[in-house]
Amino acid sequence: MEVLAPCGDGESFEAAINNGADAIYLGLGDFNARAKATFFNLENIRFFIERAHLFGVKVYITTNTLLKDDEIPSFLEFAKKCIQARADAFIVQDLAVANILRDAFDNVEIHASTQLGIHNVEGAKIAKELGFTRVVLSRETKLDDIRAIKKETGLEIEYFVQGALCVAFSGNCYLSALEHDKSGNRGQCLQLCRLPYTAYIDNKKIGTGFLLSARDLCLIENLAELKNAGVDSLKIEGRLRRPAYVAQSVKSYRFAVDALKNNEKINFNTEINVLKKVFARGEYNKRAYLDSGTPDNIINPTIQNHLGEKIGFVEKITPFKDLFKITLKLNTEIHSGDGLKFLDKQENERASLGVGNIEKIDDNRYNIYSKTRVKQNYTVYRTLDKFFEENLLSNSKKLGIDCVFDAQENKPFTLEFLYTTKDGKISAKITSDYIVSRAQNSPTSQDEILTQINKLNDTDFVLENAKITAQNLFIPKSILNQARRDDAMQLRQDIIEKYENNIKSAENTQKFSTMQHFLGTMQQKFARKYNNMYVVNENNLSPISEITNNDLVIINPLSYNLEKILKIKENFIKNTANFALELPIISNGKDIKILNKIIEKLPADFSLVINNLSGLIYTKTNRNIIAGLGMNVYNILDANILSNLGVSEIIWSKERKSPSENFYQLTFGKHSLMSFAHCPFKTLFKNSCKNCKFSKNLKFVGNDGREYNIFRHTISSCYFTLFSNKLIDKRQATRNLIDLRFINNK
Repeated sequence: MEVLAPCGDGESFEAAINNGADAIYLGLGDFNARAKATFFNLENIRFFIERAHLFGVKVYITTNTLLKDDEIPSFLEFAKKCIQARADAFIVQDLAVANILRDAFDNVEIHASTQLGIHNVEGAKIAKELGFTRVVLSRETKLDDIRAIKKETGLEIEYFVQGALCVAFSGNCYLSALEHDKSGNRGQCLQLCRLPYTAYIDNKKIGTGFLLSARDLCLIENLAELKNAGVDSLKIEGRLRRPAYVAQSVKSYRFAVDALKNNEKINFNTEINVLKKVFARGEYNKRAYLDSGTPDNIINPTIQNHLGEKIGFVEKITPFKDLFKITLKLNTEIHSGDGLKFLDKQENERASLGVGNIEKIDDNRYNIYSKTRVKQNYTVYRTLDKFFEENLLSNSKKLGIDCVFDAQENKPFTLEFLYTTKDGKISAKITSDYIVSRAQNSPTSQDEILTQINKLNDTDFVLENAKITAQNLFIPKSILNQARRDDAMQLRQDIIEKYENNIKSAENTQKFSTMQHFLGTMQQKFARKYNNMYVVNENNLSPISEITNNDLVIINPLSYNLEKILKIKENFIKNTANFALELPIISNGKDIKILNKIIEKLPADFSLVINNLSGLIYTKTNRNIIAGLGMNVYNILDANILSNLGVSEIIWSKERKSPSENFYQLTFGKHSLMSFAHCPFKTLFKNSCKNCKFSKNLKFVGNDGREYNIFRHTISSCYFTLFSNKLIDKRQATRNLIDLRFINNK
């Protein structure tokens, strides 16, 4: 399995290579989901790709954001420069981006970003039809679905195994975008899920804490299971993390993958403990959503930031001048420059400080001094182990090479460097312009020749074996040094060229020009069929007078049950004959089976509103297919692509601000801000599914006073949606999407 590392800067890049990454993913400029990661750009990317390829490491460019219409032409130029830089693949969210890459260039490798929300066989099949060679599965993907995706599509599968776990379903979190105009789908997420919230049921306070803050992921114990299921690439999250995090994460997973390959046993606790040193929000989530049902232990309501490793407790605290002398009883040594965090008995964070002067009392007791007041018996965690991280980042990877040096009197000497790969040897051989002469006084010994050739510290090579032929000859050191430099540079170029000969992507001038012309003349293909669309559910069981037979009623049930869906329909039959069933954003394999049975028995004139790539599978039926809000249709090219795939109407992404004559927009209702597959009641009450604590009237309130209602819908499992409690009303004459699910009919 591939170990795939995140990189946000040059130091992290080196850390990934030095510790055994097989591949690196990084973003450039405006077209990636980490807008704050600005180190890499079109000017320096070739340098870093060359360096990765020297070590046989792939580089994937993250272009995993939604594009505005006027950004599409500039993306085409951007992609051309990345292909010229010999990038190995692109990680893509926007269907427009995938279309441009596929149709403007030859043999481009395209990976479907987790932002596309692929988590079932149906979605993977569509991705394959669209030209994707790999799917980066949603974190919510079940193990059974991973197996099915591999079996039925043969696609490469990439799966997150380490790092931050988004609480919301990938690509469908709008909390930052709609509350603060900072879009996660545009690389600007404010991580509002990491803030504290207070929970209320029927306006009664029932809990407070970081109620949307997910635990960090650590699946290192499950690698054999993931491999057997068909996972090809182990993805480490963290392009904005420190270099030490990248180094240790890569190092641990490299060790675990190699041990698995060689049938060796490893101590997972040891690896988990060192991973906690570099980043962990308390205890790791070690199973994520792999198992059937609604998972436990997704949220950590008490810790929302790096906690590190538990190392002891506060024995006592004593006033000392204008400071406090803090006596710590620890199970490990600490050093000046370390970072510490202190928790109370309820595991609430109370203080953090950097270690300055240290007094060692005995083997496990220390005095430190600080203006920060802590209390006796507080638990001590170390968030920064300075000595450990310095050692970790001191690793430097070199390529082992051999050399053959041959010198004969009255002839030029030759120097050959050889690098052995799994496919054979790569050789760089130079012949000097210098004509070797017999030594008159002091010959240049073989040891002296070896000394000069071995001066490779300023290169990426280390000499392992040498064969030197030279007897009673004189060769100046400067000549030997120049030969070494020239041959090392030639070998470096040859290794990179050998690697890049296997990269299939290439420019195609004719295809590129055709795409340029197409983008310059592109027009939308849609003709509007309905005046307005109305979304209803079990809450709307009385007729709504304004609906006419030119409108569409979209049924979005709280429970996907055929009888309930038809019962909702009966309440509106006098208004209109146009009905649609809205399909969910999340639906695992078991859910799909239930949905298919419902769809088979729905009246033939029922349309389907799809909210995930998997919904495109229904374009192969005779039903009218509408792209819903969950499809994130953000630009005209997206819409045209969906039209070509069989979609008849488009509802614009709720993040799209500019209207369009023939597309529908949400203009009335309450914004759904995120969907998630964990149970908030389990977070609040520590209950199980057998002891369900569900209530209809749960809401979270932020410290800024913003209120969010939480609603549940069920298929084979429970899923939840976080809604803004703020009503929007921007209705137009037509093209409205009017969401009445949680609005009184008045």
